[in-house]
Amino acid sequence: MDSLIDFTKLPLSVGGMANAAYHAKKEFDGRSFLCSVLKYGGEAQLWMDKGYSLFGGNQSTTTGSEFDEIVTQVLGGKQFDDVVAVAPDEVLGSNGTRNTKAFREWAAGQTGIICTPDTKWKYGKMLDSMYANDAVYGLMTQTTRTQMSYFFEAFGHKLKVRPDAECEALWWDLKTTSATWDRVYRSVLDYGYAHQEWLYVQGAMAFGFDHFRMPFVFVQTMPPFSCHAYYLPEALVVEAGKQLVSVMEEVRLRRSTGVYKPADTGEILELEVPAWALRTEEVVEL
Repeated sequence: MDSLIDFTKLPLSVGGMANAAYHAKKEFDGRSFLCSVLKYGGEAQLWMDKGYSLFGGNQSTTTGSEFDEIVTQVLGGKQFDDVVAVAPDEVLGSNGTRNTKAFREWAAGQTGIICTPDTKWKYGKMLDSMYANDAVYGLMTQTTRTQMSYFFEAFGHKLKVRPDAECEALWWDLKTTSATWDRVYRSVLDYGYAHQEWLYVQGAMAFGFDHFRMPFVFVQTMPPFSCHAYYLPEALVVEAGKQLVSVMEEVRLRRSTGVYKPADTGEILELEVPAWALRTEEVVEL
């Protein structure tokens, strides 16, 4: 399908595009790439421009990806039990392992997420918590499309976004978290969710949407598997946008000049340490 699409005619929306194909469009920069350059600088950009990845994923990203796929399928009209598959005992090894020919043959015929009974139970509780939150259930019932891929140009830069879900007037995003609710803000800051909102709203407006605040739906991956929907502070999103516009300029400059990092001075540098770490305890004499 990719070979039949003219990616020079922007803005461009593509439905049914595989996630891997979306990420393979390296001539367009997405939120993850821009946030990585913002955080780690020119050397990280050079590494990624060469086609390498900074992050290989872990169990948390696997859980997030699987649950995201489950919710996407459910929003598309499928039933939870049709999306999640648990291997029957007869295809497993004597100690419950999956390292059997019977399991591999069974797995080859599955189209959904393959997981253990415990993991299926967890995903079911997480989905139930989304249904139980009135605001989130409202977003789910108003969703018109999922996992569309959008390619556009803004601020002199070729960009791409892939929202989890779309309603008539806004897009919303699903996040899984292992944080307690009083610590979720750390994930927002660490993973660049404000940058994501700004970039996604820019993408939506390129396709005719009015400006909107993007809801983030957070679902806990540990008991009680509760679900909250949040708007991010507008000032945080505005500042994130300024940072992304600046980093886009830096990205283009590095690519045009071939200079990705400062010249090596040949000197041993002084390590920068926060002021709080340099404080010494004062001794108070009584």
